[in-house]
Amino acid sequence: MKLENKVIAITGAGGIICSEFAKALAKEGAKVALLDINYDAAKQYADEIGDNAIAIRCNCLDKESIIEAKKVINESFGAVNFLINGAGGNNPRASTDNDPCVQKGIIHVFS
Repeated sequence: MKLENKVIAITGAGGIICSEFAKALAKEGAKVALLDINYDAAKQYADEIGDNAIAIRCNCLDKESIIEAKKVINESFGAVNFLINGAGGNNPRASTDNDPCVQKGIIHVFS
């Protein structure tokens, strides 16, 4: 398994594309954290994946939500090795907001 013992956080993982990333990475041995504002969707995919996946409700436009998600990941799997930031693909605010927290968003918190 190429990604054994690697921890990958995936935002927007309640959606079709990022959930497929999670499934593929878990098959390679990664532990995946599926972050999404739609917890129920992320949980459904995490349950399909099994023990190497957790679902976390996370609003990637809210710094406190991001910090809490990172804490849960660290407690569950350890430090994040990789980040796939797929959240906000259909949200124009995610790419046009002038708030530095939103611009740097999750990348800043996870670095």
